[in-house]
Amino acid sequence: MPQIQTDISIWCRSRGPLPGGNGAGPSASRGSTSATGGSVDSGTRGRQSRATGRTQHPATAIRVVQWNAEGVQRKKPELQAFLRDNNIDIICIQETHLKEDRRFFVRGYDTFRRDRPTGHKGGVLTLVRHNIPAAMTAQTADGDLEYITIKTFLQGEELSITNVYSPPTTKLDLHTILLPNEKHLIVGDFNGHSPAWGYDSTDARGEDIQDWMTDNQLILINQPDDKPSYYSRAWKKSSTPDLAIATEEVEKRTTRTVNDQLGGSDHLPITLSIADMQTILEYHRKKASWNFKKAKWTKYQLHAESLRNTTFTEDINHNVKELTQTILAAARKSIPRGFRKDYKPYWSQRLACLHQRLSEARESMEQSPSAETTTMHNQLKEDFNKTKTQELQQSWQEITSTIGLDSDTGKLWRLTKILNEDSMATRGPTVLEDSGTFPTGKRAANLLADVFETESTIKVPPQRKKEVAEQLETRLRQQRNAAPPMTSDLTMAELVDAIKRLKCKKAPGKDGVCNEMIKHLGPAARTKLLELLNQSWRSGVFPSAWKEAIIIPILKKDKNRKQKTSYRPISLLSCLGKTLERMINKRLMWHLETNNLITNEQSAFRKNRSTEDQLIYLTQSIENAFQEKKKVIATFIDLSKAFDKVWKEGLLLKLLTAGIAGRMFNWIKSFLCHRTARVKLDGNLSYAVKIRKGVPQGGVISPTLFVVFINDITNSLSRHISKALHADDLAMWSAAESTATAKVRMQEALNITSKWATDWCVTVNSLKTVATCFSLSNSKETLQLTINNQAIPQEDTPTYLGIKLDKKLTWNPHIKEAEKRATRRLSIMKKLAGTKWGASSNILRQVYTGHVRPVMEYGAAAWATAAKSNTSRLNKVQNARMRIITGGLKTTPIHALEATTRLPSLDHRREEKVIVQYEKLQRLPSHPAHQHTQQMTKNRLKRSSFNHLAKQLERTQTSFLPRTPEEQEPLQDAEEWNSQLSKVVFVTDMPGVTSKREQQDAVLKNLTLEMMHQDYNASVWTHIYTDGSSDGAIKKGGSGILVRYPDGHTLSRSLPAGELSSNYRAELTALREAVSLVSEHPPSHAVFLTDCRSAVQSLQSPKEQLERDTQRLLCTLSQSTNVAVQWIPAHCGLSGNEEADRLAKTGSHLEQTRPTVSYSEAKTLVKRHYQTTWNAQHSLPSDDQMPNLQRHQQTILFRLRTGHCRLRAHMHRLGLSHTPNCPCETGPQTPEHILQTCPLHQEARTDHWPQGATLQEQLWGTKDSLILTTSFIQATKLEV
Repeated sequence: MPQIQTDISIWCRSRGPLPGGNGAGPSASRGSTSATGGSVDSGTRGRQSRATGRTQHPATAIRVVQWNAEGVQRKKPELQAFLRDNNIDIICIQETHLKEDRRFFVRGYDTFRRDRPTGHKGGVLTLVRHNIPAAMTAQTADGDLEYITIKTFLQGEELSITNVYSPPTTKLDLHTILLPNEKHLIVGDFNGHSPAWGYDSTDARGEDIQDWMTDNQLILINQPDDKPSYYSRAWKKSSTPDLAIATEEVEKRTTRTVNDQLGGSDHLPITLSIADMQTILEYHRKKASWNFKKAKWTKYQLHAESLRNTTFTEDINHNVKELTQTILAAARKSIPRGFRKDYKPYWSQRLACLHQRLSEARESMEQSPSAETTTMHNQLKEDFNKTKTQELQQSWQEITSTIGLDSDTGKLWRLTKILNEDSMATRGPTVLEDSGTFPTGKRAANLLADVFETESTIKVPPQRKKEVAEQLETRLRQQRNAAPPMTSDLTMAELVDAIKRLKCKKAPGKDGVCNEMIKHLGPAARTKLLELLNQSWRSGVFPSAWKEAIIIPILKKDKNRKQKTSYRPISLLSCLGKTLERMINKRLMWHLETNNLITNEQSAFRKNRSTEDQLIYLTQSIENAFQEKKKVIATFIDLSKAFDKVWKEGLLLKLLTAGIAGRMFNWIKSFLCHRTARVKLDGNLSYAVKIRKGVPQGGVISPTLFVVFINDITNSLSRHISKALHADDLAMWSAAESTATAKVRMQEALNITSKWATDWCVTVNSLKTVATCFSLSNSKETLQLTINNQAIPQEDTPTYLGIKLDKKLTWNPHIKEAEKRATRRLSIMKKLAGTKWGASSNILRQVYTGHVRPVMEYGAAAWATAAKSNTSRLNKVQNARMRIITGGLKTTPIHALEATTRLPSLDHRREEKVIVQYEKLQRLPSHPAHQHTQQMTKNRLKRSSFNHLAKQLERTQTSFLPRTPEEQEPLQDAEEWNSQLSKVVFVTDMPGVTSKREQQDAVLKNLTLEMMHQDYNASVWTHIYTDGSSDGAIKKGGSGILVRYPDGHTLSRSLPAGELSSNYRAELTALREAVSLVSEHPPSHAVFLTDCRSAVQSLQSPKEQLERDTQRLLCTLSQSTNVAVQWIPAHCGLSGNEEADRLAKTGSHLEQTRPTVSYSEAKTLVKRHYQTTWNAQHSLPSDDQMPNLQRHQQTILFRLRTGHCRLRAHMHRLGLSHTPNCPCETGPQTPEHILQTCPLHQEARTDHWPQGATLQEQLWGTKDSLILTTSFIQATKLEV
């Protein structure tokens, strides 16, 4: 024992008297403290003052807590309250009992964890407050000891903290812990015994711990007479297995406090206050944001209109500053700013009181162990856990029932992301410098800025640079007069269209101007904005303030946060600059598309093109090869950082080659050059760095410029190579009977691609580029392909555009992955509602259709031919979701679930998607996949393909569609730079009119008449009413026109709109014919009045031929007539609108023609056909009131309607009840029996329906009737 005494004196550094001793060391006055901050006397072990959690700590102290939680997931509410109330900086938790697939986070803290990979329990977790930069530096390998080490970065120093858990039944191998040569704190549950920390004797573990501390010059912070931190209810004994060990400097500055119990764990939390340490950053709080919901937009417009008095100079940068300052000044006067309220968990006063009582019972049980105190403690713990569950449910029920998700879909998706833990707030990156240190604040921002600057740099061979420079100069000298889109001034129509497309709730650039501010600019301010944009356009100078990006670094998925290359830059650009980009990009795309300058293989960033097109093209080619006894070798090329490393000079040359000239070329050149960026990290801005290469990340025009740059990558490939391109995702494949032949062709294609990449300074990532041999053979083919002299990995299940393929195209790997991802999202819906509480069925359906179903349907047209045994797995996932939405039992018929939720089966929807995709490809003759729709596929094998299935569905489902589709090419945008269009006024709203649901017809009529009298007075304006109608919205369209001239003369027409016609087509036909009719004798003023708002909107940006024809006629008419197109409310009693409607119905009965059908029209007709077919098979009253009930009422009613409930009749069929009969013995216990005849509930029935009620009224009646039914069931106390 003398030796132990000596060792203890070394470990404890004379911090206090040893057990049985009476001496005091030099630091006895500092010692460990109770929670009240007093020094602990050696003779009062186990009787210290109870910890209150309110110990006064130095202002510059860091507060670290260690706690064995014995399972942390269910104790999260108590943990959150403890962290908040005690202002804890770091907490080290042992025995988390978490698994790798279970997410866990606490708002305001970064999470570092190590879960036990096998077995149960165990695991360590460290939470670090966001204002403390930290990084994990070491963790358990595969030994028995579980630990993680983090390094924290404080003011002027660093502190490493190791969180340890050593199970009592395993070997204690402390030498596996990596100890850095710096300030270090080790905390955890060591499960070792020694008098040094309060035990009566030393065991083998205790000796190991003592030896380890001696060997590494570590000091124990615990004192022998500290309050015990653990109580064994089995042995009714207190002890301290929870130790805190540190290097000398840390130990000297640390005060240890044992707190009250937390969450019912047998281990008490321990606070270690380390003096003279402080964080570098203040606790990060978000910058005050604009509250646009409370904005006074009228006041804002009034202040912003002061721009009319601003005179712009020749200095465009000065003008941008003036405009920005005026907009922001108007915003500050009209739009409130503020912070989001701090998040508080549902920790109620009732819970806090119970938790306090549990702490007192715990202390009483420890100090006076007996059966009585143990029983009291256990009962209070049970009460606390039960109350906590009730409080959680009640709080969540209130949130889901009152949050107003029906009216605010944005709020719904934000809540969905939170439930999925996708939007966890995290502190900025903690990156490692080459020197091995971790910078913070501005220094860290500068480090990442340097990384992003380096990534935008490429090495161009001098000779190649010279060649391109000479070609550029030659092309510039040869420039001819540019086309009008490249030279004519920007118009107000273009600006209006660009503003209309701005998305709200988007982060602004450095100037702080938000899209909401631009959208609410008044006429004078918009005119001034257009003047500024035209100055940039004419001069070919993109303002320097708009060239600087603010970069937010985002950690890439599954990447090491310490590595500086693990972050993806998200650029925030000026919204004003992006508005100008949008206008010019539309002109650029018009030029590229109308002149067929984009390769047919490219599908990205183009109208009517998608990833699904490319998937179908590839997979149909493979299926065709299988039918022809061929094999397909495919290579999926990965271009490294293709967007970020575009060679700008090469891009400019390609723009000139594509005919981009004049103002457009000069503007794009200025747009690309001299760009800078700053990294924003925890409120710190880095210095500005130059972005030398690449198209600007986040720019509106950047994708189009990239498409131009990569456009010729496939030009030199042989005809034996098929290719598909989506942005920078390139797939190449070759089919041949001989694998050797296909390999030779593919290697040649790879060599050509490699040469193209070298010529244009693009890097092919040979590690991520993969090759696959698609074959029905079971033999393994070795491809041995190379690119840049590097072997290309061979993969049997490659992923292309988000779809996992397999060599035989069984689609099994993809469907398994889709099932897995969709099932993972099931928990979100379960969190939103139970059978008796939570969100309504409408909200749950919205979550399913917006968040879950898309995962199972992406690319469905390509893999719709998968075997039923595979697709049935996805059907089961939807069935489970429908049961959650309705609250139905597992035995509920699928048909009833589909009818109630209005969710067609996934098979039904896949069929619809196949035929819609087929109709699209038929209308795109230049698309490579188009030829597949025109060819007959061989049927040597009993395999189905997209083409097989589509043609079959065409014969059986959509034979009504004409076989002369309207081609969609060229894919033109509206020529909004045409000055004639700016003379036509389009109005899609009306003062005072909100919604037809919210306003009565008489009110709408009066508001409309008032507007017409004020804006389009009948004494001056000719009023032209138009309307359209069709049978079932898919056939026999009719158009009606009523013209009222100022002199009282009227003119009317009824016209057929086509054998196949939607209501929209009929409306547009009426507008087109009305413009043509009025143009015969043009009046001085003409207003076209239509109740189809979508028609008015489409005429401003036409996409279909009918829309373009109507717009062209309006432009022609506007040369001699003041023209307006005004939306009006439908069927509110306006005589002109009602008469036009009657004329349209008359027109639908006239002899019809069969015009060509556009893609959008075909899509509408197909969807309508499938919807009508499904509705016929799933009858449900259109005015069903069940969706308007509360959650528990919906569940009761649905179960009663289906009969699949917990009443005896149904339970007996499942073998869960000994009899189907009701206790009244008058018949089976069915919903009808309970609601209509059961004598046991006659009194309750009379109370609810004194006059009686039919079963139809009780189950399908008005909302009040349905509420009565659910109230009756609750009164009977029956569980249904």
